[in-house]
Amino acid sequence: MTQSQEAIIVHKNRTRALWSLVIVVFFVPISIWLVILGLQPGRPDVSWSLVLFGALGVVTFTGSAILVIRTMRAPWRLEIHPAHLVFYTPTYDLTVPWDNIAGIAVDEVSRRLGCVLIFEDLAALVQGARFHSQASRPDAVTNARTMQARMEENLDALGYHLGIPGRILEMGPEELAGLLARACTGQLWTEEAMP
Repeated sequence: MTQSQEAIIVHKNRTRALWSLVIVVFFVPISIWLVILGLQPGRPDVSWSLVLFGALGVVTFTGSAILVIRTMRAPWRLEIHPAHLVFYTPTYDLTVPWDNIAGIAVDEVSRRLGCVLIFEDLAALVQGARFHSQASRPDAVTNARTMQARMEENLDALGYHLGIPGRILEMGPEELAGLLARACTGQLWTEEAMP
């Protein structure tokens, strides 16, 4: 997390992504070794199960490495300003004025704890979102109508409009929720002003 006079920036969790990449890349040579072992150079018989298992590993782990690298390059971050917060994702940038936040809590997001937000005026909020031209997944939120529908579904099914997964940013869910709650009430900005 970096801090300046104007904004507090919570960056994406690069450490987690880097370790994921190290683990995935470690298994690529092991998978290649299984293919070579299955082919048994210099022998007439081939162990097709080892070759298949190794080839499947090469494809899977290489694909996983590509996904991890794409995640590392994605613009995940949260900027906290005195008047609003801005959540940057690969598909959209969402600016949320503090007076549009009805609740901040910690709840389950994508099967893990995360920071969740409930908004006062969802329609006005999604109209101000900026969407990026390309989306990597077919189920990605790419326009205001889809964003509003998805957030309304979340509220009905999960009890919140927007969930920020705990593994995305460099702060844990409890710490992030506390920081956002202090920023929302203005307490964070008075803390910064104190010597």
